[in-house]
Amino acid sequence: MVKIFDTQVLLDIYPKLPFTHRGVEEYLEQFTTLGEKNVDIVFVEKKYIKKLNKEYRSKDEVTDVLSFKLDTKDLLGEVYICPQYIYKKFSKKKFIEEIIRLCVHGVLHLQGEDHTKKFDKVDYKDEPMYINQEEIVDKMLNKLIKT
Repeated sequence: MVKIFDTQVLLDIYPKLPFTHRGVEEYLEQFTTLGEKNVDIVFVEKKYIKKLNKEYRSKDEVTDVLSFKLDTKDLLGEVYICPQYIYKKFSKKKFIEEIIRLCVHGVLHLQGEDHTKKFDKVDYKDEPMYINQEEIVDKMLNKLIKT
């Protein structure tokens, strides 16, 4: 099961989301293979994700998404997403798409998928994780956003 927390942080940045967090939870469960494990997705502010990034990756900077595989009895892991960081980098339409993309990206990491190349040198057309990610993102956007 996927649970999304602190959606107010997201709504403070983009108050008129064209979908609900329940819809995102439902389609993440439908389009990924979580089994009996739970995944928490938490929207956080820049200060908090910077703190996590420094503590766990020794990078003293804000980032868009962090995934932590916990693999406890019930919880596969947690995904932290910073909407403020994303909003600064993307237009309104792309912001929504990027939020979905980062939810999917984080869950795929928790499922054990990883980049086969250095992140800044990724050719997305040849990267299996990104191919899978974009297929799921397309399906989710088609279900979540009725155009």
